[in-house]
This record gives sequence, structure tokens and C-alpha cells, in this order.
Amino acid sequence: MLQKVERMVMLKDFYGPLLTDKQQMVLNLYYENDWSLSEIANNMKVSRQAIYDLLKRAEKSLEGYETSLSLVGKFLRTRKQIIEVYALLNSPTLDKQAIEESLTILKDIAELV
Repeated sequence: MLQKVERMVMLKDFYGPLLTDKQQMVLNLYYENDWSLSEIANNMKVSRQAIYDLLKRAEKSLEGYETSLSLVGKFLRTRKQIIEVYALLNSPTLDKQAIEESLTILKDIAELV
């Protein structure tokens, strides 16, 4: 469950502005503030089912944007590569091979941009 929460928060961070204000608010209350569907429904004076439907539509939209644009996937890949480069260059036994590996990774990152 925690992985889904983290994924939805990240997707919302990247694609949230593409959603309606209501969708953004419901996602924020549900995933970031840990409100229940009932609490959100009471606060917005609508049914729990309406909030559930709105949440599912918003999640589906976010996943659709990620399928089309892959911004989160690219971000995560780039972050992983930067960590690899840091580890290679921060090694106490920095050698020519580590520098070459780092350059290869950095070239790959540059081609993504």
C-alpha cells in the first residue's frame, strides 16, 4: 500500500496541474493528508461513492499521463543514475574505469534530456 501512496503522490506532483481542482484536492486529502473517503465526502458535502469515483478517475488520469509521457519513470531512472555516478566518483579507489563508467552514465542522462 505504501508503494501505491508514494507512486500516486509522485504522479500528482508531476501531473497534478493537468487535473481539475477537485481531483487535485481529493488526491491531496486522501494520499497526503491520510483522510478517509468518508471524511472527504463529509467535508465536501457529497456522497462517499462520489469521492471514490472522483478518486479513481483522477488516479486513472495520472496513470494515463505517465503512460503517455513517462516523466516519473525518466526522473526515477535519472536519479538512480546520478546516485551511481556519485558512488563511482566518491570511491576511495577512484580509477580510470570508474571515471569512464561515470562518463558513460552521464552521457546516457544527457541523451534523455
